[in-house]
Amino acid sequence: MNYEKMYCTIDTHVVGEAFRIVIQSPITFVGCDVTSNQTELANNFRTVKNLLLNEPRGHRGMNGCIVLPSQQADFQLLFFTHEGSNNFKYEGLLATVSALIETGNVQRTADDSYTVETVHGIYTVQAQVDKQEVTAVEVESGVCTIIEGGEDAASVSVDSARNYLIYTLPGSIQGIELEHLAAVSNWGIAKTRELTNEKIVFDGIILVEQLPDLSSHVRSVTFEKDGYILRSPGVDSSFALMALLKEKEPLSELVNESIFGSSLKVHSLSGDGNRFSVRAVSYVTGSHEFIFDPEDPLENGFILA
Repeated sequence: MNYEKMYCTIDTHVVGEAFRIVIQSPITFVGCDVTSNQTELANNFRTVKNLLLNEPRGHRGMNGCIVLPSQQADFQLLFFTHEGSNNFKYEGLLATVSALIETGNVQRTADDSYTVETVHGIYTVQAQVDKQEVTAVEVESGVCTIIEGGEDAASVSVDSARNYLIYTLPGSIQGIELEHLAAVSNWGIAKTRELTNEKIVFDGIILVEQLPDLSSHVRSVTFEKDGYILRSPGVDSSFALMALLKEKEPLSELVNESIFGSSLKVHSLSGDGNRFSVRAVSYVTGSHEFIFDPEDPLENGFILA
């Protein structure tokens, strides 16, 4: 076995969404330009990405991040994901900052404010740290814009980069609860296929249920482009829902609860229009060393149905 091809990772999750953070690997990039690096990662290293994302090492819900040095920020972060999943997630910023602090892989700043360079710009993540344990991390959104609102669905752009279609719960589904998971999942698969066949471009579909007498609390499910149900309420989804509901009535905060019971609370930033902040807790679930063996007949892994 060739032990030279070893990949050291930290596994984390943020309200249920899993991230595998690569802190050491044989993958090298020519320069420091984040756009070039992200493009190179997207177009190459297929076997390595499959090794880290697929079964038996991962699963469909696993997201990948690679940490690199940055000349503009505390570190550079590249994303690699399954086909059908967005290649940028705020949860990845929160998870990585937490993991790097707790494992000593980033130099602590005086105010525990950290800058992360991505292809979408530089983001600032504020960490709350108690004796080397990160008890919370917070990030602010870019501008969220309602592109179109209608009886069938509303379209909301997050950061002028990712578009989400928001649907209210149809009468055929009793509620966004685990006991109705099959009906919810079937609806999402059918809707993603329908929109894909109609060649409608979207980054995610959000099914939302407004809870009675609680205008600032919703339940939602986010489907990615292949119909997969997001394991968390989704930071992007929470921002998009806040922007949409804020158009109907003044809201300073919104709690978005997932079908699995986890939740995120979004706050409106004063004086900034449709810009919001979210705070969450990230948990380190393990550290791993993965070895690429070219003799492994399942070197690309597989996804369990």
